[in-house]
Amino acid sequence: MQIGAAARAGAALWIIALLLEIAAASAALWLAGRHGPALVGVALNLVIGLRFAATLRAGHLPLITRYARADMAGLPPKAERYTRGLTAIWAWLLAGAALVHSGAVLDLWTTGTIASLQAVVFPALFLGEHVVRNRLLPELGRSTPWRTLRAIARSCTADHSAERHGA
Repeated sequence: MQIGAAARAGAALWIIALLLEIAAASAALWLAGRHGPALVGVALNLVIGLRFAATLRAGHLPLITRYARADMAGLPPKAERYTRGLTAIWAWLLAGAALVHSGAVLDLWTTGTIASLQAVVFPALFLGEHVVRNRLLPELGRSTPWRTLRAIARSCTADHSAERHGA
């Protein structure tokens, strides 16, 4: 019973952190005026990218590996390299998006243009990765976006206190 309570507390803390990030972004938008949307784009992409990148440190479980372990098919050891690489791709993509949003702060382009591009590129990577995963890891069964989202939800409510890379 204590594990369930700890998992709920961890999920609650994650939700509180997310709400605080949204509040900070809203305040930045209001305070920054014309460049507010671009600054919010920089901050949000940077924070989320850092969440992915932080899990790539030695001794830590990469974020997408954690998600994949929560999938109904489990995660064979040979797939861990794939999920680590995918976590790195997302970290770099988000860092790049933060950098591109900073160009809007310098009036090199508009935030709307960047947001439109991001609204195409991010879902394309998310959906396209399923095609790649189905080809590279057929033993996991058919990978779908809904199955991935269910695994992410399961991983957010699981107890991760003992997880370490390779554990």
